[in-house]
Amino acid sequence: MDMSADSLHTGGIRRIRQACANCRRKKTKCTGERPICFHCRRNRLACVYEPYAATVNDGVRPAPLSTLASNLNNVELLQRLSTIESRLAELSGQPNQNESNNDIPNFSFSEEPSSPLHDTVALQSFPSMRNSPIENSTFPPAPVLRSVIDTYFEHVHNQPYSYFQEISFRQKLDSNALPRCLILAVLSSAVRFSVHEYYAGNTREASEKYARESWLSVLADHLTVEDNLNVHVVQTVNLLAVVDYTAGRVSSGWLKIGLAARISQDLHLMTEPEAWLPYSEQEERRRAFWSAYLIDKLISCGKSRPLVILDQDCNVQLPCDEETFNRGEWKKTNTLDQLLNWNTQITDNPSGFGLVILMASIFGRCTRYVHQNRKSDEIPPWDTKSDFAGINSSLLLLESYSRLGTQKISEIVQQSHHGNSDIDRQQIGHLIFAHTLYHLCHCLLNHPFLMRLRLKPFGSKVPASFSARALQAGSEHAKQLMDLIRDATESGCRIESSFYAYCIAVAGGIHSLASHLEHQSTARRQSDILHYFNESVESLERLAKLWVHASNMALRLREFHTISHRFASLLDPKCLTEELDPSCEEVCWSMIDYGILGADPQKKPLISKTGFSNLPSPSQWALGTEPLDGDTPRFGGLSTDIFSGITPNMRLNDVDYLLNCSPGTNDMV
Repeated sequence: MDMSADSLHTGGIRRIRQACANCRRKKTKCTGERPICFHCRRNRLACVYEPYAATVNDGVRPAPLSTLASNLNNVELLQRLSTIESRLAELSGQPNQNESNNDIPNFSFSEEPSSPLHDTVALQSFPSMRNSPIENSTFPPAPVLRSVIDTYFEHVHNQPYSYFQEISFRQKLDSNALPRCLILAVLSSAVRFSVHEYYAGNTREASEKYARESWLSVLADHLTVEDNLNVHVVQTVNLLAVVDYTAGRVSSGWLKIGLAARISQDLHLMTEPEAWLPYSEQEERRRAFWSAYLIDKLISCGKSRPLVILDQDCNVQLPCDEETFNRGEWKKTNTLDQLLNWNTQITDNPSGFGLVILMASIFGRCTRYVHQNRKSDEIPPWDTKSDFAGINSSLLLLESYSRLGTQKISEIVQQSHHGNSDIDRQQIGHLIFAHTLYHLCHCLLNHPFLMRLRLKPFGSKVPASFSARALQAGSEHAKQLMDLIRDATESGCRIESSFYAYCIAVAGGIHSLASHLEHQSTARRQSDILHYFNESVESLERLAKLWVHASNMALRLREFHTISHRFASLLDPKCLTEELDPSCEEVCWSMIDYGILGADPQKKPLISKTGFSNLPSPSQWALGTEPLDGDTPRFGGLSTDIFSGITPNMRLNDVDYLLNCSPGTNDMV
């Protein structure tokens, strides 16, 4: 039996005399409020109570068309009347039949939350919140909620996922037209960025609490209620999948994105929306689908993580530009298939979000190529018919669609200043993310460990020039990735998306391996590489203030660097036929698997006790360990101890040079 939110919170079932037509037709328990019940108010339906005689023998007969039309024309008026009645009852001190069923706090009249929630289980899960003002409230006070919503559109919206037209979202929030689960998911996603004193010291706990309540609301109000799925549920589950995955709950996040994909398909979001819908709602449906598509591609970067949404099933056009979306206008854009086709005549370059989707598609092909479980292709990667060559060819599409490949972010920002135009930092943010994915693809395709696996079956037939170029390409794109992030950060752009942590960690792993290349004849090159490695660690530590998995990746990268000299043979083309130690291979896989790389190192340690028992303990070799006397020299002005980056296979004269050089000197090679 379906129960309303009221009965779920109070523990009892309130009997009503008559259910409305919608609830009878859906066989949903009606809460009985008049003029509009809880379910109709939440779903913005015309709430019709038929004459009692008509409901005795025919519980599913639809209301007369004239009655429905009249109620549809007055649905907004009925909602306002219901809100006013609730407020009057509150002011008069009388019990209000709608009080326990308010879906969200009424921000138009009250500055206090109208739906307090006393959840003993939640408080037991977060004991540090027991003395916090947020412990007994599902929603924060209205001024705090407005502040967090502002934070969402400043830090989360279009970074890179995009769901809402901001003006429309705020209007729906004020008119109580958004489902409870969605508001809680937005709060959970944004509160980690909040500096409001209401959450002082409790942002992470608050995010977990909001995410938990949002998921319970999805289960109670949508997944267990017949015909109550809509685009808001897709948006909610997408947001919660990111929250779970970045908190280290990989399986939970994985399952949620699968659910979001299935709901998207059930709602036919992969095809063009109905033409009668307002343009802004059409675009929101497209963006909900493409955001689910993007998350699916990003979190599938690991073994045994097959994609849910296939490119051939995506028949909806790509997102339009932000200006068109914000104006509520319609614009014809290309489909993904058209954008991936070299023969398509493109009259208008894709939007920033469209470029991200393009790169997500190519990245999905790249991760399948990297993590496929079957044996290596029989076609060598240098063959033009290989997947390696095909993916590299597709990556060139980005260069034809975006000017960022020929311009720095700082130059684009500077040109915007000189042109007296406002800088759309969110649009630039999409460009940065798309190009970061571009460099990440090259890093994975040319990763020393992965390249060794691809070349090993061909033994002595491998052209020496190919392996050398591949290793060089991987190292160069790892540097370019960090250069892009540094340039964007210094230009005032926000590099806060959770996936940046994985991109930086992969690049950092390549820098660590490259620092042991035996034919590096000068310490200058090694110091340059170590500088990039140190920068990768510091970037992860900055992101760790926001994301738990970034902190885990920073720890794993530090630990990997203490043993990466063991993998120097990966960079030697002469050693392609040699077998890798199983423990070494496991470590290398863990440094490119998104799920493992972001997992808690205590639960999934990088270094097994048996495989590396002869190495110093991580505490002895950990990068950045602070000395007791505080007099240890620093490397290049960074806060990292220079000795921590030095491994046993480095020559003593290299160490001598490191003590007297800076990565910023003009004679750097």
